[in-house]
Amino acid sequence: MKHISDEARHKAKSLASYIRSLPDFAVDESLAQTHDHIGAIIVDAILQSGMNYEAIVRPRVDSLREEYPEARTTSGFLALADAVGLRTLIRWNGKVKIERILGAAYFLHNEGIETRDSLRIWLEQAANVDRLRQLPGIGNMTADYFKMLAGIETIAPDGLILRFVKRAGVRPGSYSESRDMLEALARRLSVSPIALGFSIWQYMAGTRKSQGASPSR
Repeated sequence: MKHISDEARHKAKSLASYIRSLPDFAVDESLAQTHDHIGAIIVDAILQSGMNYEAIVRPRVDSLREEYPEARTTSGFLALADAVGLRTLIRWNGKVKIERILGAAYFLHNEGIETRDSLRIWLEQAANVDRLRQLPGIGNMTADYFKMLAGIETIAPDGLILRFVKRAGVRPGSYSESRDMLEALARRLSVSPIALGFSIWQYMAGTRKSQGASPSR
């Protein structure tokens, strides 16, 4: 277990108290279940940055996973993208995201990564995470999001999750400090970090919807 600072533990304690005070918040442990479909994982991780997740990303990820089981391996995904065209496959016209999805897919293919489980094992090595972050468009949050989708118990604190933290009266700190604090929170609540992260995100997305705004991830 990695070292967590006393400050992160203190903030996690404050967050736990805040969560327990919310009558309409609950951690959905089913959200910790990840899909064994590498094509959907790559598309999800790359598309989500800066996008309205529910309206734009989720329908494309769900369609890819449900309609194209052959894309569950990296080789199958690349073969399908070559045969159909990735723009057609995910109904996307933008050039940058298409290039980043294909770049990530070819990178993982060259690393011998074919399935979610092999991606999880690969991402458990810090040096490999550093290499993933060298790809265009993949920063700390997206790399951690890849880890979550692969089934590694962590949290990728995006803007919506950090807004929840601030609403609790807690100062997030740096990206790594925020992640450590949220992982400490998951341990304090005895829940899956993946499930906690997605539950906070869904809670905040629902709150924003009720206020007339579109949830984004």
